[in-house]
Amino acid sequence: MKQPSGGLATTPTLYLFTQDDCANCPAAKEVIKEAFDGSTNVEIKTIDLQGMDPDFEFKLLDHQLFISSTPSILIENGGKLKLLYSGEVPDVEAIREEVQKYA
Repeated sequence: MKQPSGGLATTPTLYLFTQDDCANCPAAKEVIKEAFDGSTNVEIKTIDLQGMDPDFEFKLLDHQLFISSTPSILIENGGKLKLLYSGEVPDVEAIREEVQKYA
């Protein structure tokens, strides 16, 4: 799909990093679900920190991003990655606003 400026339209991807023993991860999953359920404007991917794909780990290192606690929420759009939250659960409106800035 072409944008009027001639660039390609992109759909941002929101990554939620979780792990099994994380007390706040279930709440973060619910916030993401409520904020973007049914949205075609944002792709959601949940990544288990302990089972992360090595290629994706390299991508994070390449962008100098480090996931030090969970839940962590990262956005990717147009090949650029940005860490939005680390170790905290945002509220629904806050995450929508953050994503809108990078969409």
